Amino acid sequence: MIILLRGDLCRDCSIGIQLVAFKNIITHVIKPLNIKSKDINVIIVTYNEKYEKYIKDIFKDYNFFFFIINRQNQVENYINTLNKIPEFLINETNNLLILRSDLCFKQDIDYSRISKDKILVQWNLLHQKSTGEMADQIQFIGANLIHDFINKINTIKIDTKWGGTLHNFYNYVILYFGKEKISYLNYIKDPTPNNDRCEIRGNPRGRFKPHISYKNELGNPLYNYTRYET
Repeated sequence: MIILLRGDLCRDCSIGIQLVAFKNIITHVIKPLNIKSKDINVIIVTYNEKYEKYIKDIFKDYNFFFFIINRQNQVENYINTLNKIPEFLINETNNLLILRSDLCFKQDIDYSRISKDKILVQWNLLHQKSTGEMADQIQFIGANLIHDFINKINTIKIDTKWGGTLHNFYNYVILYFGKEKISYLNYIKDPTPNNDRCEIRGNPRGRFKPHISYKNELGNPLYNYTRYET
């Protein structure tokens, strides 16, 4: 397995909170894999080298890689991050889990639906059923699809909706890989199954927006952002 952690380190938080988040990733993301440490590759892709020595120590039990890219918009950062994966790791038929570095997990990732021939989104719920808008913090790419997936995101625009973001990920996979190739990791019960818009959100902090029709967003039970941790 490749665990690919992308984006800012210490995003609006201290190094202490960031390290706690990485320890939670070991507990809730890596340990549930039940894979030997020598078969787990942890890749950090971020924008500067400031915290490398602290993070290398946290992941000392695994094969560890640290890469720097230039910061651009979210989609370009995502593509450039995947392009940093060493080719030999892909050729070893490793599955790939991609997640943001600022996630502080509260529950285990559910790997019961993973397959080398599937792409999985983070949970079963869409932000909006009618548009296919999807929470975009976590993705799983099966080993047999990684080469094709990386090639496609480099050559075919992913953010044709919600520009500069990954919220179109679900629609993109269905269009270019087929609906039979997509599944999900964690199951979360929809609190309002008859509504088009789901109250469970990728952003873990609920927000009140009185100027539009919905009132409360519930966040999610899977993780918090490091910037909301104290």
